[in-house]
Amino acid sequence: MENWFELIHIKPYEDMRGSLKKLLMISQLNEDEKIEEIYVLLSNQGSVRGNHYHKETLEYFSVISGKAKVALKNLETGAFEEMILSASNNVILKVPPNVVHAFKNEEEEPFIMIAISSKEYNKDATDTFPMTII
Repeated sequence: MENWFELIHIKPYEDMRGSLKKLLMISQLNEDEKIEEIYVLLSNQGSVRGNHYHKETLEYFSVISGKAKVALKNLETGAFEEMILSASNNVILKVPPNVVHAFKNEEEEPFIMIAISSKEYNKDATDTFPMTII
């Protein structure tokens, strides 16, 4: 585990019907953390999402279908990391403030990702700062 982002490994519950993955529970949040927004991203081949960072917002991401190339950059240290996330990884990516994050679909099939955010997006008072890393 890195200390500037976190991969939270989950163990799906599986039976003859399929599987159930708990993405986030209140017991995983620190006392000062909250959730204000949950959304689903569908990204087509060649598309890039993110390429930004937040000064206050904490986000969690989980790929539920397909594969996403993920790039992360720590603005405080300059550390850079790339990885592939897919539904079979069974991980949740926790991205704290001041970490640039970007997601690219390099596959033919779209990827679907769930995103959980500690702040609701507000176009008039955005906490989103563009920075291209992928």
